[in-house]
Amino acid sequence: MSAEVADTTHPEAIPKPRHWSVWWKCGVSLWLLYHFTGLMVSPASIPPSSQLVRDSWLVFGPYLQFIYMNQGHHFFAPDPGASTLIRYTVEKADGTTVEGRIPDRRIEPRLLYHRHFMMTESVAAFEEDRRFQPLLVQALARQLCREHDGVAISVSRVTHLLPTMEWFRAGERIDDPSLYEEQPLGRYEWADF
Repeated sequence: MSAEVADTTHPEAIPKPRHWSVWWKCGVSLWLLYHFTGLMVSPASIPPSSQLVRDSWLVFGPYLQFIYMNQGHHFFAPDPGASTLIRYTVEKADGTTVEGRIPDRRIEPRLLYHRHFMMTESVAAFEEDRRFQPLLVQALARQLCREHDGVAISVSRVTHLLPTMEWFRAGERIDDPSLYEEQPLGRYEWADF
Protein backbone atom coordinates (compact mmCIF):
# COMPACT_ATOMS: atom_id res chain seq x y z
CA MET A 1 0.00 0.00 0.00
CA SER A 2 2.78 2.41 0.87
CA ALA A 3 4.49 1.61 -2.44
CA GLU A 4 1.40 2.81 -4.30
CA VAL A 5 1.39 6.05 -2.34
CA ALA A 6 5.06 6.52 -3.06
CA ASP A 7 4.40 6.09 -6.80
CA THR A 8 1.69 8.76 -6.87
CA THR A 9 3.90 11.25 -5.07
CA HIS A 10 6.82 10.68 -7.41
CA PRO A 11 7.83 14.02 -8.98
CA GLU A 12 7.21 12.74 -12.49
CA ALA A 13 3.64 11.65 -11.57
CA ILE A 14 2.60 15.17 -10.47
CA PRO A 15 1.19 17.18 -13.41
CA LYS A 16 3.02 20.40 -14.12
CA PRO A 17 1.00 23.62 -14.02
CA ARG A 18 0.06 25.01 -17.40
CA HIS A 19 1.93 28.15 -18.35
CA TRP A 20 0.11 30.78 -20.35
CA SER A 21 1.83 32.23 -23.37
CA VAL A 22 2.91 35.86 -23.38
CA TRP A 23 0.27 36.66 -26.02
CA TRP A 24 -2.49 35.12 -23.90
CA LYS A 25 -1.38 37.09 -20.83
CA CYS A 26 -1.23 40.34 -22.83
CA GLY A 27 -4.68 39.71 -24.30
CA VAL A 28 -6.27 39.04 -20.91
CA SER A 29 -4.50 42.05 -19.39
CA LEU A 30 -5.73 44.36 -22.18
CA TRP A 31 -9.27 43.03 -21.85
CA LEU A 32 -9.21 43.59 -18.07
CA LEU A 33 -7.92 47.14 -18.60
CA TYR A 34 -10.70 47.82 -21.14
CA HIS A 35 -13.35 46.23 -18.90
CA PHE A 36 -12.49 48.12 -15.71
CA THR A 37 -11.95 51.41 -17.55
CA GLY A 38 -15.42 50.96 -19.05
CA LEU A 39 -16.90 50.38 -15.60
CA MET A 40 -15.41 53.71 -14.47
CA VAL A 41 -16.56 55.55 -17.60
CA SER A 42 -20.17 54.39 -17.17
CA PRO A 43 -21.10 56.62 -14.22
CA ALA A 44 -18.66 59.37 -15.22
CA SER A 45 -20.20 59.83 -18.68
CA ILE A 46 -23.53 61.09 -17.39
CA PRO A 47 -23.90 64.85 -17.85
CA PRO A 48 -22.67 67.13 -16.49
CA SER A 49 -19.31 65.72 -17.52
CA SER A 50 -16.52 66.61 -19.90
CA GLN A 51 -16.92 66.06 -23.62
CA LEU A 52 -13.97 63.63 -23.55
CA VAL A 53 -15.69 61.41 -20.99
CA ARG A 54 -19.02 61.53 -22.84
CA ASP A 55 -17.25 60.63 -26.09
CA SER A 56 -15.51 57.73 -24.38
CA TRP A 57 -18.96 56.24 -23.83
CA LEU A 58 -19.05 55.62 -27.58
CA VAL A 59 -16.06 53.28 -27.13
CA PHE A 60 -17.21 51.49 -23.97
CA GLY A 61 -21.01 51.80 -24.10
CA PRO A 62 -21.82 49.02 -26.58
CA TYR A 63 -19.62 46.55 -24.68
CA LEU A 64 -21.15 47.47 -21.30
CA GLN A 65 -24.67 47.19 -22.73
CA PHE A 66 -23.83 43.78 -24.23
CA ILE A 67 -22.62 42.35 -20.91
CA TYR A 68 -25.43 44.16 -19.04
CA MET A 69 -23.07 46.20 -16.88
CA ASN A 70 -24.55 49.63 -17.54
CA GLN A 71 -26.07 50.05 -14.10
CA GLY A 72 -28.32 52.96 -14.96
CA HIS A 73 -26.61 55.57 -12.81
CA HIS A 74 -28.64 58.31 -14.52
CA PHE A 75 -31.75 57.14 -12.64
CA PHE A 76 -30.31 58.44 -9.39
CA ALA A 77 -28.00 61.40 -10.04
CA PRO A 78 -27.23 64.13 -10.80
CA ASP A 79 -30.56 64.87 -12.48
CA PRO A 80 -32.96 61.93 -12.27
CA GLY A 81 -36.17 61.90 -14.23
CA ALA A 82 -39.70 61.10 -13.20
CA SER A 83 -40.53 57.61 -11.94
CA THR A 84 -42.84 55.32 -13.85
CA LEU A 85 -45.37 53.08 -12.13
CA ILE A 86 -47.93 50.72 -13.62
CA ARG A 87 -51.47 50.67 -12.24
CA TYR A 88 -53.76 47.81 -13.22
CA THR A 89 -57.26 46.51 -12.64
CA VAL A 90 -57.86 42.81 -13.29
CA GLU A 91 -61.45 41.68 -13.83
CA LYS A 92 -62.22 38.10 -12.77
CA ALA A 93 -64.84 35.76 -14.21
CA ASP A 94 -67.01 36.11 -11.07
CA GLY A 95 -67.20 39.91 -11.54
CA THR A 96 -64.75 40.87 -8.79
CA THR A 97 -61.75 43.05 -9.50
CA VAL A 98 -58.18 43.10 -8.27
CA GLU A 99 -56.35 46.42 -8.32
CA GLY A 100 -52.64 46.80 -7.94
CA ARG A 101 -49.56 48.81 -8.67
CA ILE A 102 -46.12 47.82 -9.92
CA PRO A 103 -43.79 48.14 -8.18
CA ASP A 104 -45.53 47.42 -4.90
CA ARG A 105 -43.62 48.75 -1.88
CA ARG A 106 -44.65 45.75 0.20
CA ILE A 107 -42.94 43.24 -2.09
CA GLU A 108 -40.24 41.04 -0.59
CA PRO A 109 -37.40 40.38 -1.17
CA ARG A 110 -36.39 43.96 -1.87
CA LEU A 111 -34.39 42.92 -4.93
CA LEU A 112 -37.65 41.81 -6.55
CA TYR A 113 -39.05 45.31 -5.93
CA HIS A 114 -36.08 46.77 -7.80
CA ARG A 115 -36.58 44.35 -10.70
CA HIS A 116 -40.22 45.40 -10.97
CA PHE A 117 -39.20 49.06 -10.80
CA MET A 118 -36.75 48.59 -13.66
CA MET A 119 -39.45 46.80 -15.66
CA THR A 120 -41.78 49.79 -15.32
CA GLU A 121 -38.93 52.09 -16.33
CA SER A 122 -38.58 49.98 -19.48
CA VAL A 123 -42.17 50.86 -20.35
CA ALA A 124 -41.18 54.53 -20.13
CA ALA A 125 -37.96 53.97 -22.08
CA PHE A 126 -39.88 52.49 -25.02
CA GLU A 127 -42.38 55.36 -25.11
CA GLU A 128 -40.89 56.74 -28.33
CA ASP A 129 -40.63 53.31 -29.94
CA ARG A 130 -44.20 52.41 -30.86
CA ARG A 131 -43.15 48.90 -31.96
CA PHE A 132 -41.89 47.62 -28.61
CA GLN A 133 -43.89 49.43 -25.94
CA PRO A 134 -47.22 47.77 -26.86
CA LEU A 135 -45.54 44.35 -26.85
CA LEU A 136 -44.05 44.99 -23.41
CA VAL A 137 -47.36 46.24 -22.00
CA GLN A 138 -49.25 43.29 -23.50
CA ALA A 139 -46.76 40.80 -22.01
CA LEU A 140 -47.12 42.49 -18.62
CA ALA A 141 -50.94 42.44 -18.90
CA ARG A 142 -50.93 38.76 -19.86
CA GLN A 143 -48.78 37.85 -16.86
CA LEU A 144 -50.96 39.85 -14.46
CA CYS A 145 -54.11 38.20 -15.84
CA ARG A 146 -52.49 34.80 -15.37
CA GLU A 147 -51.41 35.59 -11.79
CA HIS A 148 -54.84 36.86 -10.74
CA ASP A 149 -56.92 34.42 -12.82
CA GLY A 150 -58.44 37.32 -14.72
CA VAL A 151 -60.53 37.53 -17.87
CA ALA A 152 -59.69 41.16 -18.65
CA ILE A 153 -57.25 43.82 -17.52
CA SER A 154 -56.86 47.59 -17.80
CA VAL A 155 -53.31 48.94 -17.60
CA SER A 156 -52.21 52.54 -16.99
CA ARG A 157 -48.86 54.23 -16.78
CA VAL A 158 -48.51 56.49 -13.74
CA THR A 159 -45.74 59.06 -13.90
CA HIS A 160 -44.54 60.33 -10.53
CA LEU A 161 -43.10 63.77 -11.24
CA LEU A 162 -40.20 65.05 -9.21
CA PRO A 163 -41.02 67.96 -6.93
CA THR A 164 -38.91 71.09 -7.06
CA MET A 165 -36.93 72.48 -4.14
CA GLU A 166 -39.55 75.21 -3.80
CA TRP A 167 -42.14 72.46 -3.41
CA PHE A 168 -40.28 71.03 -0.43
CA ARG A 169 -39.57 74.44 1.07
CA ALA A 170 -43.30 75.14 0.99
CA GLY A 171 -43.79 72.04 3.15
CA GLU A 172 -45.52 69.95 0.51
CA ARG A 173 -45.37 66.15 0.56
CA ILE A 174 -43.55 64.01 -2.00
CA ASP A 175 -46.61 61.77 -2.38
CA ASP A 176 -49.01 64.63 -3.13
CA PRO A 177 -51.59 63.48 -5.73
CA SER A 178 -50.83 66.50 -7.95
CA LEU A 179 -47.38 64.99 -8.66
CA TYR A 180 -48.91 61.95 -10.37
CA GLU A 181 -50.06 61.81 -13.98
CA GLU A 182 -51.97 58.78 -15.27
CA GLN A 183 -52.05 57.67 -18.90
CA PRO A 184 -54.09 54.64 -20.04
CA LEU A 185 -52.00 52.05 -21.89
CA GLY A 186 -54.74 49.66 -22.87
CA ARG A 187 -57.44 47.20 -22.00
CA TYR A 188 -56.93 43.54 -22.82
CA GLU A 189 -59.22 40.52 -22.79
CA TRP A 190 -57.78 37.12 -21.91
CA ALA A 191 -58.99 35.94 -25.33
CA ASP A 192 -56.64 38.53 -26.93
CA PHE A 193 -53.62 36.67 -25.60
